[in-house]
Order: sequence, then structure tokens, then C-alpha cells
Amino acid sequence: MKDEQIHLRESFASFVAAARELEQSYAALRTQAAAVDLQLQESNRALQQSLAEREAMFAALPIGLVSLRVDGAVGTQNVEAERLIARASRAGVDLLGCAAGEVAFDGAAVRVQRVALADGELLLLEDRSQLQQLEREVHRLDRLAGLSELALGVAHEIKNPLNGLLGFASLLQRSEDPKAMKRYAGKIGDGVRAVDDIVKGLLGFARPAQKTAHMATLRQVAERVAAAADLPRVRLRLEPAADGAFDAQVDADAVGRVLANLVRNALEAAPATAVHMQARRLPGCVELIVADDGPGVPAHIAPTAFEPFVSSKERGTGLGLALSARVLSFLGGELELLNPGQPGARFRVRVPVIAEAAARQPLEAHA
Repeated sequence: MKDEQIHLRESFASFVAAARELEQSYAALRTQAAAVDLQLQESNRALQQSLAEREAMFAALPIGLVSLRVDGAVGTQNVEAERLIARASRAGVDLLGCAAGEVAFDGAAVRVQRVALADGELLLLEDRSQLQQLEREVHRLDRLAGLSELALGVAHEIKNPLNGLLGFASLLQRSEDPKAMKRYAGKIGDGVRAVDDIVKGLLGFARPAQKTAHMATLRQVAERVAAAADLPRVRLRLEPAADGAFDAQVDADAVGRVLANLVRNALEAAPATAVHMQARRLPGCVELIVADDGPGVPAHIAPTAFEPFVSSKERGTGLGLALSARVLSFLGGELELLNPGQPGARFRVRVPVIAEAAARQPLEAHA
């Protein structure tokens, strides 16, 4: 009986000790749980703040963003997306179903981009309406600036011969000498022709016209230009082309005008010069290198050599190269100065080859 009491006391003492340990463990667990709960609260606040910041940034973006689920349902979208989608909807356009690219509606232009996601796709909507308006305005201002520059050039070029006309007209009125009067009249005629040349050049530079292309081989065009410019045949050197480039059919009128300008410039710079032409075929066109033995194009003029009224010649109108470049550009070709500031001007002319079936096309009017 006594042993049972001792055993019972020991068991109770063990129970009390275990209960105390369990209470201490529970207290420690509660403390740890409180610390974890505090950390979770802090993490949750940081997450909420981060989400709020992202939502604010998402809403403030100038580009519309829409998340689309796999089934096509809209997940989230920002304010700009809502605005663009609503505007497009009023115009009968469903931006959500539009393919990637630019969509125009109701005076607006929206660029649509689609980015694949794991559970759908992200739709990006960029309103380009204001950008296009700004581009149009810049283009308009550029044109106005160009017209202003052209007007100043026209006024400058016409003013010189007009001053001469007024001077000789005044002398003609005061003179009674028939020989002097005849000389003054001749000077007035020269001035009128100079003004007429400027006006014709401007018309050819600015006004395209519809006409039938007259075809000829590049060789025929070059030889006709040389004959018209009084360039002896021995001073026109056509380098042999193994690919028959000089036999290619080109627009005789337009290409003739371009070559005539280059040959005339070469002869005015150096009357005894020879003109060398080397041609080769390229896909859809012929590349012609036109070179002379003259002084070349000065380096300070080269950057603006193809602009109207730019010339190194005392009596030049500065329309020849500008008109030539415009004619070739209109046909789909190009004109390029290869050696600015070096002796012997070298120009590269790329001339589209004309097929018989495509002989009729719009060309520049004659200057």
C-alpha cells in the first residue's frame, strides 16, 4: 500500500512537470505565432502597398493595357484602355478583336500590339492620333519653310536679269542712236530669255505631267545628247559593257534631260573636256557613271548641289542638277555625286529599265 502511494506521488509529480513543460512550450509557441503573425501583417501591408503602386502606375500609363484570358474574357484593363475601347466601340470598332497593326476610326489612329502570356495574352493599345497630327504639322511647316526658301531663291534669281532689263530699258528710252538702241534691245531680249529660262526650269521642277514614254537604248540617248551639246564623238567615251548595259531600253526624254544637264555642266566647266560613261546592269535598272575631266564640284557646294538655285557658275540658275535628281526620283531612279571636292566630277545615275508593256507612265514635263 505504501509503495502504491509512493508510485502515485511520483506519477503525479511527473504529470505536473509535463504540464509545466507543455505550458511553457505553449507560451513559446504563442510568442512565436505572434511574431509570425506580425511578420505576415508587415508582409501583407508591403504587398498591398506594392499592389497599390502597381495599380496606380498601371492606371497612369499613357498606353492602354488589357489582359485577356484564354477564353477571350477581359481580366484587367487600365483607364486608357477603357477610354480607347469605348471610343472605338462608339465608332463600331472592336479593338479587343483587332489584329496587330494600326486601326483608324472616327479621326483616331490606334496601334494594336498583342503579347502572348501563359494564361492568355496582353493587349497594348497606343493612341497615335496626336502624334500623327504633330507629324502632319511638322510636314506642313517643312513645306512652308521650303516654299519660303524657294520664293527667296526665285526672287533672287529673277531680280538680277530684271535689274538689267530696267537699266537697258531706261537707256533705250533716252538714246537716239539706232546702233545703241539695237544693242540695248538685244540686251533686253537676253534678259527676258534669262527670266524665261528660270520660269521654265521651275515649271519642270515643280509640275509633273502625263505623257507617253519614248523609249530608246541608253547608247542612243547618250549619243543624241552629245550631238545636241556639240560634244565631238571622239570626246564621248562609252566604256564597253559585257552585260549589254548600253543596249537597255530607257525613257529617252527623261534620261536625255538628265544626261544633257550633266554634259552641259561638264562643257561649261571645261569646254575641251571629254565625257566618260560606264554602264552596268542591276536588277530592274542600269547604273551609269558619268565622269568628265573638268575641275569638279567644289566641296562647299556638294552638300547642297541637288537643291534649287545652288550653282558655282556665275550665270547658272542652279536648277539643272535639282531638276535632274527630281526627274530620276520620279521615275524610281537616283542621281548621286561620287567625288565632291575632287577634280573631274563623277556622277552615278541609276536609270530604271523600261519594258515595252510599261512604256506609258507619268513623267516630268519638259523644262
